Amino acid sequence: VEQTSGRQPVAQVHVTRLSLTDFRNYHALALDLAPGAVVLTGENGAGKTNLLEAVSFLSPGRGLRRAKFDDVARVGAETGFAIHARLEGPFGECEIGTGTAGMQPGAETGRRLRINGETARTADAMLEWVRVLWLTPAMDALFTGPAGDRRRFLDRLVLAIDPAHGRRALDYEKAMRARNRLLSEDSRDAGWFDAIETQMAETGVAIAAARAEMVRLLAAMNERLPADGPFPP
Repeated sequence: VEQTSGRQPVAQVHVTRLSLTDFRNYHALALDLAPGAVVLTGENGAGKTNLLEAVSFLSPGRGLRRAKFDDVARVGAETGFAIHARLEGPFGECEIGTGTAGMQPGAETGRRLRINGETARTADAMLEWVRVLWLTPAMDALFTGPAGDRRRFLDRLVLAIDPAHGRRALDYEKAMRARNRLLSEDSRDAGWFDAIETQMAETGVAIAAARAEMVRLLAAMNERLPADGPFPP
């Protein structure tokens, strides 16, 4: 979907080349892509969803399957997996490389990231070049399952327009874990509780405000849709 700013169209970001090494069922793959919609066809088990998962790794997190990185590497691979993507967008060409290739299995919980040949300190750096969203059939429980799943999906929508939202969510979860640890240890340190709960309140309000603003934007977009609705009869 083409994004717009006022009345001026904003150039889309698209992947022009995707290269995989020891990723899922792919030993090595180089795929050239053109702008616009891309249709993947093939028999069950051919690796179509694996390609989509590889693209989802161009955003912070563990991808659309939320898999452990050790499980993503191809069976038999010696040193993890690697993903490389060349992008074209409003800020020109960008190359992103990420994966666990060269890392000892289980030695680290994260993945390495390089953008335009330079090591990036955090995965949030990818958000300066590309924001990835997905909705798959496996996520049908999003509409009937726990509210936490819908909040997580809403947070990813917010992340697409506000890269700082991810850091606020991480800070809130970190503070909440610290508070729970103090409670489990039956701590009586009022100073610690005050500091942690202040941080939780500040980040919580910011998170709630960002979510509310996203819902407002979605509602405004929905009002501009044709009267017969966004879906065909």
